[in-house]
Amino acid sequence: MQQSHREASVESGFTLVEILACLVVLAIAGLALTSYFVNAMSYAKGNQNKTVMVNLARNTLFYLQKETVFDKLGTYFQVDAETLPSGEKRNVISADGCTNGVCANYRTLIRNGSTDTSTLATILHPNINGIQYRVEISYQPSLYKTLKEGAATGGTSAGSGEAADAQTISKYLIPIKVSVSEEKVNADGTIEPVTTKRDQTEVEGYITDESIR
Repeated sequence: MQQSHREASVESGFTLVEILACLVVLAIAGLALTSYFVNAMSYAKGNQNKTVMVNLARNTLFYLQKETVFDKLGTYFQVDAETLPSGEKRNVISADGCTNGVCANYRTLIRNGSTDTSTLATILHPNINGIQYRVEISYQPSLYKTLKEGAATGGTSAGSGEAADAQTISKYLIPIKVSVSEEKVNADGTIEPVTTKRDQTEVEGYITDESIR
């Protein structure tokens, strides 16, 4: 009877080595899960940031359509010049043209530019939820050339009637690209340029002359 009790006592329970092995396995699994949740949170934050930037770009397009002077904007972007002289760059609209919240460089482009360009300054350099963004508006001559030549979708040549219509309507459209990026402000106040696609987005659109409405 004593021998049977002794054998049962020896077989019951876990050894210290087994417990330590279980702890190691649980620790490794915990680290893996922690990494997964951290990546998931980072991905969700990145998607939220992308959504904000897309909305800022769309808001910029809406503002330009409602508040800019079409002819002045076309002159500023040099729409009629398919190519520029060597070394000359296309004009862009960005916060660099604004000082102390006033965009004097773009005053003539805005309908009420003589009285208010601070709204444009906010559009070009918005701060959302404590994050500073930078908006840049550029002209797309390649899209204008395609539209003007009446190239049909799908890579096929348009008919003479379609080409004529495209050339006519091209006079009333300015294709632009709105680029939005997150500004990285360092501790010393310097701004770090954005180098990753994750922190920037682009939205294309057309500014339409209101005379065709």
